[in-house]
Amino acid sequence: MVRFNRIKRVLSIFSVAVLFTVLPAFAANVPALKGRVNDYAKIIRDSDEREIEEYLAGVEQSTGIQIAVLTMPSLGGEDIASFGIKVADKWDIGDKDKDNGAILIVAYAEHDLRIEVGDGLEGSLTDAKCGLILRNVIVPEFKNGNYSAGIKKGVMNMGAIATGDESAVSRSVREGEDNSGDDSLVPVFAILVWLIFFVSMISAGARRGRRRGRYYHNGNTIAWIAADAALRSMMGGSGGHSSGHSSGGFGGFSGGGGHFSGGGASAHW
Repeated sequence: MVRFNRIKRVLSIFSVAVLFTVLPAFAANVPALKGRVNDYAKIIRDSDEREIEEYLAGVEQSTGIQIAVLTMPSLGGEDIASFGIKVADKWDIGDKDKDNGAILIVAYAEHDLRIEVGDGLEGSLTDAKCGLILRNVIVPEFKNGNYSAGIKKGVMNMGAIATGDESAVSRSVREGEDNSGDDSLVPVFAILVWLIFFVSMISAGARRGRRRGRYYHNGNTIAWIAADAALRSMMGGSGGHSSGHSSGGFGGFSGGGGHFSGGGASAHW
């Protein structure tokens, strides 16, 4: 099972690499980190935003764990997984030595959700748990138009799992019940299709480059970098992204240089 999850992780990063090469013109810009809650889509009630801010501030004060929220009106067609990597890279959520950060991302127009998890939290806030939070806690609220409540509940579950407070975790997440059905292999097949397309595109580009008598390069360079990072990560190397310290922040909040390697989950409502 562990090996299967690693394969899924590598395939996911390859699929993100493909999207980097195919959709560069539509890439959404990562907005500034203004605080723990960054509601650019304007879907969170003021009272809930204050409550989430206070809760996450308490989590950080007591454990050092940093969790942030980002809502976007639209990603301009960009895949939320590739956008999530960019957000993690720019915001640097989490301590640089503990990599204990996590980000909940909402793409309103695309109806997509994503939880990005720092390396240091992957043992507790696992991909499976993130998926359950998204599908069983947030998506049902979103389908009823309760965006603010869904985000608040989702954040509370993220914080509870990350800090080990099992009593505050929703039952459907704690007991591992997945209301979406058993479709775990579907993402793997979709990723394989992307991989086939990726290899075909690289091969065709190389042939065109040879015919023109010059080195062929463009967004594929990014793809190869991402692929190399994925392989080094799987082998225990230093692949991934995010380093340094974010200079942004609001009310004293800023990222601490946390490292992310693609852990987390995505969902659609």
